[in-house]
Amino acid sequence: MFLFGDHPVQESPFAYSIDLANLLTAQLTKFTTLNRHQLAGHVANLDFWLAEARHALEVLDGYQVRFDRLKAAQTQYASCHQTTEFSHDDPCCTKQHASVPKRIPGDERSRPRRQLCDAVYRFLVRCFRERLIDETRLLEACELLKISVESRDLNLR
Repeated sequence: MFLFGDHPVQESPFAYSIDLANLLTAQLTKFTTLNRHQLAGHVANLDFWLAEARHALEVLDGYQVRFDRLKAAQTQYASCHQTTEFSHDDPCCTKQHASVPKRIPGDERSRPRRQLCDAVYRFLVRCFRERLIDETRLLEACELLKISVESRDLNLR
């Protein structure tokens, strides 16, 4: 934990991209459980939520390119400046070459992506079934986010 101004901030074991996707997934998942009148309030801001989902997916999808740039810049800097660091695991605090950043494995990035797409889809289907959006809007939103649509979900009960 560290302080940001006067506020304690918990350090996350995940990258920003995963935290962003998880936060949005939790929010959209909550929306699907709301009463119809509450859901209607969020449909009024559907463009905002779809833009947030699109942004989060772009952030996840762009992780590898950003990581490669970060790693190259850190490696170049450490090489040019003969940067060293201490190993705090070693009782003698041995000096060593600066470590390279660790990449988040692809499966740890693909899971939040899939969960976010599922949450967006469930939210849209719930809105459709409650007749708060029409089929065209559902299909357009799914196309925008490259989410496949199950034909059985287009049946109104």
